Amino acid sequence: MKRTAPLIKKTGPLPEIFLIGISVWDPIYSQREHAGAHWEVVHIVRGVVTLHLEGRKFRGEAGDTLLIPAGTLHRDEFLPGTEFEVLHLVFDWDNAPVFFKKHINSELARLHKADRQTIRNLAFNTYDCFMERRAMREEMTQACLLRLLLFLKSCVGELTLQVPVNEMALASERRKLMIRTAKEFIQSNLNKPMMLSDIAAHLGISAYHLSHIFSEESGFTLSSYLISSRMEKAAKLLNDPKLRISEIAYQAGFEDPNYFGKAFRRHFGCSPGSFRNRQLKTRKA
Repeated sequence: MKRTAPLIKKTGPLPEIFLIGISVWDPIYSQREHAGAHWEVVHIVRGVVTLHLEGRKFRGEAGDTLLIPAGTLHRDEFLPGTEFEVLHLVFDWDNAPVFFKKHINSELARLHKADRQTIRNLAFNTYDCFMERRAMREEMTQACLLRLLLFLKSCVGELTLQVPVNEMALASERRKLMIRTAKEFIQSNLNKPMMLSDIAAHLGISAYHLSHIFSEESGFTLSSYLISSRMEKAAKLLNDPKLRISEIAYQAGFEDPNYFGKAFRRHFGCSPGSFRNRQLKTRKA
């Protein structure tokens, strides 16, 4: 019985994902040849299998990964009475037929343990991203799968296929959208304590990955953008003489007014009180 998540449908140069799920396969797959309409990445979670594919046999066990081309007759032979559990990723990708050799599985079987572990991590990252109910879920899942496919290719030979220009443009647009979404989230939640991990969780990616992309695209760090946004809000609130400094600290997302005072001094070179007095004098002049 297969336990799978709903379908994703997406066209374009990135992989089009049809199915992602953790499956315990029915013995019928072991008994009969069958062919799927789409490409399949099969990462073995539990059990041992012999993949019969176009007259060749490929053995796989827990931790191994197999790649099955679309429309190819094959049989997944595993012992009766044993559970064969896999992480199953079903997709289409225009580049796949020229990207992967016909018998890539014989080369995947000879990979070092470190490479097999990296493939496992990338496969489960794709699954985790797919299961997250976050903004940009579809795009991030496709990007994760693309990274997995690129790594598979890098393990078995040089990357000779050039990334299409339109694919590069799409990747750039996704990065810009990610940055814009992160900024919008920050601006909408400045009155709350917020960590980089909270922002990254909203986008469904790691804080390290988001910070790296943010720095590359913006020229400054995500942390500096967050603190600058808080300081800008605090500066505006200081124009209201009725608000206490502690109230402004809380509204700018600081839990500790004393820490707010130190952060404000580092940013503006003066205390919040001095800044307020200067602003009031400027308005009266």
